[in-house]
Formats: sequence, C-alpha cells, structure tokens
Amino acid sequence: MDLGLQDHVALITAASEGLGFACALKLANAGCNVAICGRREEVIEKAKKTIASETKAEVLAVKADLVKGEDLKALVSTVQQRFNRIDILVGNSGHIPYGSLFETTESDWYHAFDLLLMSMVRLSRLVIPLMQKQKKGDIVFLSSSVAKEPAPHLLLSNVFRIGVVALAKSLSQDFAKENIRVNAVTPGYFDTGRVRRRIDDLMEKKSLSRMDAAREIAGDIPMGRIGTAEELAELVAFLASRRCGFLTGSTIQIDGGKAHGIF
Repeated sequence: MDLGLQDHVALITAASEGLGFACALKLANAGCNVAICGRREEVIEKAKKTIASETKAEVLAVKADLVKGEDLKALVSTVQQRFNRIDILVGNSGHIPYGSLFETTESDWYHAFDLLLMSMVRLSRLVIPLMQKQKKGDIVFLSSSVAKEPAPHLLLSNVFRIGVVALAKSLSQDFAKENIRVNAVTPGYFDTGRVRRRIDDLMEKKSLSRMDAAREIAGDIPMGRIGTAEELAELVAFLASRRCGFLTGSTIQIDGGKAHGIF
C-alpha cells in the first residue's frame, strides 16, 4: 500500500536501535525523509548509515538525551533548519530498569518521569507549533502494553506509560480542529535488545536454554511468540499516514493478544 508519505519529514526519537529504529527505517522506505536521535553518537550514526544505504531517504542523525530539555530544543531546531518542516513525530522514549516499590529509589522515579512522560510533553510543546503553522501534522506516541495491563516487575513503566496514553488522548482533542492527529501505540513483547536481556536473565536465574526462556516470556501470548520490530513499524507508519485520516485519540494495542481486557 502506498501510504502517501513521499517527501514527508518524520522525526523519530530514541531511534538508534530497537523499535524506534524499525519505525525510522519503515518511514524512510515509505518515502519520508527522517530525523533520528539517540544518546550515543556512534550508535545513532551507524543507524543513519544503515537507513541511508537501504532507502532513498535523506537521513539526519542528532545526538540528544531525551531527559534534557535543552537537547530537545536543539534537536527540533536542527530538524527544522534542515528540512524546514516536521510532518510526523514518532515519540519513542526507550526503556527503564525493572523494579518493584522497594527496588526503586526516589531518583529512579524522577528519572522515569522525565524520560517516559516529560520528554513527550516537551517534544509536543516544541513540535506542535510547527505543525500548527503547516496546518497539518501526525503524532504517534509509543507507550507500552503495561498502560492497559500493569506488569508486576515494571512499576515505573506501569505508572508513567499510562500518562503517555492520557497525553495522546488530551492532545488529540485539543488540536483535532487544526488537522493535527495524535494517537498512541502500546506494544507488548517484541524482539528487541531489552527482551533479549530479559531472556538472558531468565537463562541465568532459572538455568534455562535460550529457547525455553523465550517460550516462558511468550507463554501467555495467545499467538505463541513475541513480535518483530518490523510488525510494530508497519502499524506506526500506517497511523502516521493519512490512510487513516479520521483516526485520532486512539490507543492501539499490538501484543499478540496478550492483554485480557476487552478495551
């Protein structure tokens, strides 16, 4: 399907690897010029070279830490100077450590608040005015399935990921009349570095083989497997396109059927 994204400009944050990288690559393949950011310069430059070599897109890579407001200002300014517009924002924030109430410190809570929620608030405040001038824009926030069904080992994500969903819903209502759509995606388990590290932990703690550890993680997923990053990226690219132009304020779960709730 032609998504109608030729020559659009997409900014994807935390896109040096994992789900963010997959989204950037998919949008570039769909015809977008893309701007990506990450904290590690060598990793983000490697991602840039890979996307540029596999697509016809113009790719801008910017080193930026999402918890630093000044970095975000510089990021958006750099993208605006390079491309003179931002049509799509894919707000991805990466991951934070596992931990329960007594395994997390107060500092952990403030860091999670800044990384998971306030980074998306700050990005919105910087990007939406540009979209207002353009009279059009599409925003997709990557949250997590724990926003709908909290996980016992992910307390920080449980608390702040739901805030990202609420932010998407609120912004969608505020800016729909200005032709700016805002949606959220809540991924379950995907084949990324974070899940691979959890598999490694299970192998060590329970003396499991890699296959058995992966099966344990996927054990309560009706489809019997974890997702691929490309499957998530396909959904995000569709949401960011005007092929679903009447869709805003929605939260789309993609988790192989793991969540038990009806809504």
